[in-house]
Amino acid sequence: MAKIPEEFVEKVRNNTNIRDVVGQYVQLKQAGKNLFGLCPFHEERTPSFSVNEEKQIFHCFSCGRGGNVFSFLMDLKGVSFPEAVEMVAKDDGIEIPNNANWNQTSPKQQKLKPLIDINESAAKLYHHVLVNTELGEEALNYLKKRKISDEMIETFNLGYAPNERILKKYFEEKKVNYQDLRKTGLFTETNDGSLKDRFAGRLMVPIRNESGKTVGFSGRLLHKDDDMPKYLNTPETELFNKRKIIYNFDLAKPEIRQKHDVILFEGFMDVISAYQAGVKNGVASMGTSLTEEQIYDLKRVTKQIYVCYDGDTPGQKATNRAVDLLQKDSNLKIGIIQMPDGIDPDEYRRNNGETSFQQVVENGRESIVKFKINYLRSQFNLTNEEDKLDYIDKVLHIIATVDNPVERDVYLTELADNLDVSLGSLETQTEKYVNVTRKRSQSNRNRERFIQTPNVLNQETKHYSRIENAERHLLNMMLHNSEVWKKIRRNHNFSFVHDLYQQIFIFAQEYFRYHAEYNVSEFSDFVGETEIQSTLAELEMNSDDTEYNDEEISDCVKIVMQDAPIIEELKKKKIDFNNAKQLGDEILQLKLATELIDLQKKLQSLKSNED
Repeated sequence: MAKIPEEFVEKVRNNTNIRDVVGQYVQLKQAGKNLFGLCPFHEERTPSFSVNEEKQIFHCFSCGRGGNVFSFLMDLKGVSFPEAVEMVAKDDGIEIPNNANWNQTSPKQQKLKPLIDINESAAKLYHHVLVNTELGEEALNYLKKRKISDEMIETFNLGYAPNERILKKYFEEKKVNYQDLRKTGLFTETNDGSLKDRFAGRLMVPIRNESGKTVGFSGRLLHKDDDMPKYLNTPETELFNKRKIIYNFDLAKPEIRQKHDVILFEGFMDVISAYQAGVKNGVASMGTSLTEEQIYDLKRVTKQIYVCYDGDTPGQKATNRAVDLLQKDSNLKIGIIQMPDGIDPDEYRRNNGETSFQQVVENGRESIVKFKINYLRSQFNLTNEEDKLDYIDKVLHIIATVDNPVERDVYLTELADNLDVSLGSLETQTEKYVNVTRKRSQSNRNRERFIQTPNVLNQETKHYSRIENAERHLLNMMLHNSEVWKKIRRNHNFSFVHDLYQQIFIFAQEYFRYHAEYNVSEFSDFVGETEIQSTLAELEMNSDDTEYNDEEISDCVKIVMQDAPIIEELKKKKIDFNNAKQLGDEILQLKLATELIDLQKKLQSLKSNED
């Protein structure tokens, strides 16, 4: 397979801003020279993921990952280098040569590709059955009754799985690997090992991952059957993890970034209905149980989440659970969208039309406080004096969290009127709770101020030895300054102590044969090794100064070439001494103790000379 031309890579790199690519997956905020956000590679509450536009690199000060725009996509998507280059090229409208034959899939993709291909083929077959065959007529009529348009059927690739075992026959004719079929979750396995269509007789909703690949399905029964669940989802597979999947996230992301908020619906049909009504920033969790993993993915692209679940009692309970989970993250802004008359969003659109649905979504937004006041009211018997007092106390605690005094007055006035109690007494009690809330908020603000500059915070927690600090500083000087590079290269006895920095040194020698100046993003591609790319990004993020003096260079060289060998020898001698001590060899202990003292003196002498 041909190697991807460097000219094409350079063209794509030079026409791309890493901020635009990373910004599709991470909500970035300017802080000094860099942009910060929540790392997409691990869960965290404090942003430690940094992007430097000037140098076109990223680095996470927490998990240590780093590199350029291509390595970002390779790590995030599990794609190969050529695939990452093509992804960026397509986003930027850069034409890919027709005769390009450099593409290759990563090991992870090679493993999962057969399963994705099977799911994509199944979705295509189910969709064909729905829109083009008599077998799908009933399911198609069901969708028409629910006023789902042909455009939505196409957009969401809706389908139907008939009772006839056509899916199994379809894949048998294509001679698809039996074990791969088992791994997809599309089939159940009988006692004799044969496969049976898991979703037979169901309307099929394909479920795509963040990249738009079909990784699972949700099937809905057309006829009620007490022995069968109304909805049936793909079981846990290598592709499908219901705790991590967010329905419609792939289509909703552009709209979420544009509107700066996301609407969380309870069901897939609510999402599709909303999309048809022009509300395209809607998503759904896999069932009503929102998970921390799903919240984290949403938080990467927006800080504002609106919950729009069903208006009935189970839906309101689910809303309350979702709100409680979302409130654990103080960085999120949370609101509620309530459909009138306690019906679900899909039913409201069908009954009232798409324009009315849009108006409710825009104008029916309420605060968490308002929702909690109403929700709590349904949990108490307010004709009972004890329940009434308990309800008031809980509501006042909630109102006390509101910063705006005018907003607090509105809630308190409504509460006083509705419950026929003294407004003055409510205000007095609330003020007590407000003081407690203020102290707690001040404590949180102090903590937030401490973590405003995550790059500094995380750097302080990562310590290097005196030798490694000298190596890192010297290496950075060499890469950025040709005079420093030449000076060190003239010393034929020089080498770095740690293998990682010596590898970078060796790579750099080859790099500078073809490049007159150092470019960290370009060098990152030249190296191609994840650990080295992360190290280069970290070095780059930690240093903007490229002016150095001879004394500074000499100090680093001395530490690397003189101190390091003595320190390494000291470590070995200490190990030998401990071994001799365990063996009870007093003569050897005495000899090694003398050698250790001599080495310590030698090291101290070198340090004194430096001073």
